[in-house]
Order: sequence, then C-alpha cells, then structure tokens
Amino acid sequence: MLKSTDITRVLSCYDLGSIEGIAATGHGFVNETAIVVTRQGRFVVRRNHYRFSLASVCYRHRLIDHLCQRSFPTARLIQNKNGSTVTIIDGRIYEVQEYVHGTDFDPGCPGQVMEVGATLACYHQAVLDLPPPEDGTLPRYAPARITSLTEGLYERDVMGELHADLAWYDGRAAALRAILSDHTYEALPRVLIHGDMHPDNVRFAGDRVVALLDFDQVERDARIVDLADALVGFTTRVLPSEAASWGVFRGPLDIPQAVNLVCSYSHAAPLLPGEVAALPALIEVLWLRGELGRVISTPDGAPDYHAAVLAQGRRLSEWMQQHAPILINRWSKAAIGRIGALAA
Repeated sequence: MLKSTDITRVLSCYDLGSIEGIAATGHGFVNETAIVVTRQGRFVVRRNHYRFSLASVCYRHRLIDHLCQRSFPTARLIQNKNGSTVTIIDGRIYEVQEYVHGTDFDPGCPGQVMEVGATLACYHQAVLDLPPPEDGTLPRYAPARITSLTEGLYERDVMGELHADLAWYDGRAAALRAILSDHTYEALPRVLIHGDMHPDNVRFAGDRVVALLDFDQVERDARIVDLADALVGFTTRVLPSEAASWGVFRGPLDIPQAVNLVCSYSHAAPLLPGEVAALPALIEVLWLRGELGRVISTPDGAPDYHAAVLAQGRRLSEWMQQHAPILINRWSKAAIGRIGALAA
C-alpha cells in the first residue's frame, strides 16, 4: 500500500506543487495507486508491481504517449523534473498520470455500450502503426487453452470428483478446435490488443467515453479478442440464478446490447466474415477458461463448489451453442452493411 511518505518522495521529483490531499483509488488489484490533490490539480500516483520490468513499463508509456498524440481518450502521463515519465526510487518504478473525471459504466445506458464499441475500434486503428512488444505466447482464446487447464486439474483431482465435468470441458474444447482451428485463429486480423476490456477500465461522461485506462495486458493478438472481452464485460445479461452462484460470470449476453456494441465497432472498423464467425467461439473459450481458472485459483474449495463453478461454464457454453447462429446472422448484417456503405 502506498504511504503518504512514499507519495511525498515521488512528488518531490515533479513540479506539481504542494500536496493538499491524498485518497485511495477505487480500482486496481495489482499495482498500488493513490489519488493526490495538489495546487495544480488532481493526479494518480502509481507504484508498479514487481512483475513489470522497466522495459515493459517504458513500452506501456510509449503506447500511452502514442495514443495521446492521436487525441485518443486516455489519461496523460506526467513528466518528472528530468523530463521522464518514469521515476525510480529504491528500485521501485513509479509514475504519475492526470486524473480523469468521469463516471462508472451504467448498464442501463445503451448509448454507453455503443460508445464502447466505437472507442475500441478507434483504439485498434490508433495502434496499427505501433510495433508490438516481443512475445511468443499462445493466443489468448485458442481452444488449446482449455485443455491445458483441464490437464492440471485432472492431476489435482486425485479422488475423481470432477473427472466427469472435466471430460465435458475436454470434449467441448475439441469441438471448439474444429470451429476455431489454429490456422483459422492465425488468419484473424491482429493488432496490439488492449487485453483488459472491462467496465473498471472505462470512464464516461454521459454516453461519451472520456478515458480508456490500464494498458498492462497489451499484446499482439486477434483484434476480436478485445471485442469478446468487451461483449462479456459490457453486455452480460445478469440472471439471478447465476448472480447467486460462485462462478466468474453473472449470465450470458444480452443479445440486443451485444448487437449494438458490434454494430458500433463495425461502423468504425468493419469486421471480416471470418471474424464474425469466430467471435462466438472466442467468447465460449473466454467463459470456459474463466471457470476453470476459478477452480484452479481456489484449491481449498469443496468439490461441490468446484462442480457448481464448472456447471456454470457448461450452461454458458450451451447458451452460446444455441444462440450463436442468431448472433452471427445479426453481426454479419451489421458488418456487411458497413462494408457496402464504404464501397458506395
């Protein structure tokens, strides 16, 4: 946790005036952050987690500067007295950003959902000419990710209580590989994805997005990975039965909202037919990975609890299998309509 003494030391490296107030931030689980009010305004001080190297922090700062130069809505980094956006004290990496005034996402505002789609498309276009960081990771939502998770759980489930559930996950992973093969995934258009498109990272003023934040998980992957994350994060239809469970997700997609988000994205960056066809499979992988990850991260959980978590993933998967044709049809009409408008 950032202490007032830490913040005072950090701000002594900046020309931001004397400190008038300090408050804890409402979001963030990895890095330590605090809101600081000085005579020059309101700022966010961040101490980066140990896992982030200096090179990765510098790359992220380069990305944020790249976006700011293109007037993309995000929080500007503040330079210290040496003209750098990176401040190192006692081996820890700090940074200061402007504070963006805004409100949280309101699921009852359809205009915000559409604005998320448009903003995501603008982000993808803004980073097209930015070289990505070097990485050789497996694509985030490749079906093989499911199998790698079940393998570890089979080894841990020595009594076999979850074997039947895990066998279903393996079977579904095989079916998803038939839909979304490695070759098909590799052919999807790639960009520097944001990698963490969920409501905590977007600030609004009315329906307008005033800031997309938190670029810690950027990597080169299929651009519809961000779209899948956004659909789950911003268009989930909350079901009381799901909300009461201990699973990761609160329900399936709200179809009209999901169509609105994709339509808004396609208006700025038309989707290819292959992307539209692959999107439901990516969302399924996202859901199944999430539930498997919850089981892995709770090794002391009772077998009944783990079975309930895995059952939620199965229900979501079955929902998508039933509704994928409807979604693909409606998303395709949006994408085709936009491509036709551009051609005209």
